[in-house]
Amino acid sequence: MSLGPESNAPAASLRLLILCAGDPESERAFSGSARSLFTALERLGCVHHKANVLGITDSFQRGPLPLRVLRRLDRFGLEERYRWSNVCFARNSRRARRIARAHPGFNACLMYGTTFLPRLDVPTYCYFDATFAQVFGARAWGFAHFSEAHARAIYLYQKRVYDHCTGIFPRTHWAADSVAQDFEVPREKIHVAGAGPNYFAGPLPHAPYDNQTILYVGADFERKGGPLLVRAFQRVRARFPRARLIIIGCTPVIDVPGVEVVGKISKDAPGGLDRLLQYYSEAAVFCIMSHFEPFGIVVLEAQNSFVPCVAPARFAFPETIQEGVTGRLVPEYDPEILAQVLCELLANPERLREMGQAAHQFVRGEWTWDVAARRIVTRIQQDLQRGPQ
Repeated sequence: MSLGPESNAPAASLRLLILCAGDPESERAFSGSARSLFTALERLGCVHHKANVLGITDSFQRGPLPLRVLRRLDRFGLEERYRWSNVCFARNSRRARRIARAHPGFNACLMYGTTFLPRLDVPTYCYFDATFAQVFGARAWGFAHFSEAHARAIYLYQKRVYDHCTGIFPRTHWAADSVAQDFEVPREKIHVAGAGPNYFAGPLPHAPYDNQTILYVGADFERKGGPLLVRAFQRVRARFPRARLIIIGCTPVIDVPGVEVVGKISKDAPGGLDRLLQYYSEAAVFCIMSHFEPFGIVVLEAQNSFVPCVAPARFAFPETIQEGVTGRLVPEYDPEILAQVLCELLANPERLREMGQAAHQFVRGEWTWDVAARRIVTRIQQDLQRGPQ
């Protein structure tokens, strides 16, 4: 989407140093969101330099063979503990300062992630999907094994980041509430930025919605509610014998009629994005029932491809899915309730078509990386114009 001269004008005087807790060019770093945001900022002409502040602790990179072997042998999660330690935080911060010294000329800094703090002499900002308080509260990923003392130390260094920043850019109001409530940050410092789909191609024309195909896309099948969806699908299949459930992004072993496991599709692999968009274009409904979700960017990608979404009425989903308009929000993790919602949708293809159209318009109007980048740039420009407070 072309932003035009008028959109570029506000960023003309901004020279933004971007420091990322991961490779800013990688599809893997924050599921490609870092790359997508930085590309949108580059379209505004305000990026001075961008760099990865992590060393071997960059979990988004596969790394050399010896490191991959060590990770497989790391049964006690030692790498994860180190990655979230004060020692690693200090090293990341020193690396960030070295990068800043090597690339002078910037007048503001945007950090993607909160595992470092360079403390530069310019206004500094951070962007993220969820806070540590939210992740640890859900005991998601390796945080379930962290002691309360370790969690407290992580909380304190994340609070230092928030307190130091001139402004804070969470993706959603759900994350913004945690910054304000869990970290006691003044609301005037918090500016919800949003996000967008992580691919750079328009959706394909959508197939008729009477094909009774339910689509799931996600790598972490357990956390994203895959088993619950399969149980619900078995009930759906009893009513709609032609119904299919397509699973992409993982390879669970499932022997259920109508379930097709596709596995991982890399958007960066030759033909990968075209293949993924094809699956979206053939889906009547997208469903993900995450037990914890920092954001769930996949629902934006599905809606952008004219697919109504079904998700829990929790986390950021009430912001990214309009209940009854672009999809449905399920109040409980119950296979009977989920099956009922899916059956109601599959029984009305015309309603699905209308919801799909509304979903596409919703994403294009409110949830794109260009929209997020403009929000960030506008806020930073306002701070620069006001000068030191």
